Amino acid sequence: MDRKAYIKNGFEAYYARYNQVTEEGFCRWMRPDVPDVMKVADIDEEWSRWKLVPSSVSHDDVAALEEEFGLKFPEWYKAFISTYHHYFDVIPEQGMDEPFDRIKDMYNPLLCKLGYLPFSWDAEYGKLRCIDLQESLDEEKCGIYEIDHEILFEMDEENTERNELKESLIFLYPNFKTYFDHTFLERE
Repeated sequence: MDRKAYIKNGFEAYYARYNQVTEEGFCRWMRPDVPDVMKVADIDEEWSRWKLVPSSVSHDDVAALEEEFGLKFPEWYKAFISTYHHYFDVIPEQGMDEPFDRIKDMYNPLLCKLGYLPFSWDAEYGKLRCIDLQESLDEEKCGIYEIDHEILFEMDEENTERNELKESLIFLYPNFKTYFDHTFLERE
């Protein structure tokens, strides 16, 4: 399966699902400060509707981010962060100027040290979603978990063991593809 094409199709389906403009002229995909190349229409207003733009993120960019996090990313996640520039609200946005800024904002030294890749926030409830990269070498078995960010503040980065952290994690999905399918393809 071509992961990048699968991610591309999922992003496009999700974008199309919520791309309706109301009678008042609003759309879920409106936001301020949209770069001209990402604007649906060439309008000179504070808020603009954005469109998906093919990503300029390179293999080297992803490798540098892996090094910064101290983790080897799963192939599904690499495709996920290098397919499109976007401003989706259910995952960290990836604008054109600094596509990894919001991803870097989620970095947590304890999670990364113990083999968990933080990749998304549940902003409504303050939970951080992460991929377990140590449980299995097979990324189809790298589960998706969430943890309340407040719990992480209470843990000592130097002395917390993996099993202690795992007790505070809530299992969500068996792998990243299942998470992606649920988030982008199955929601109504």
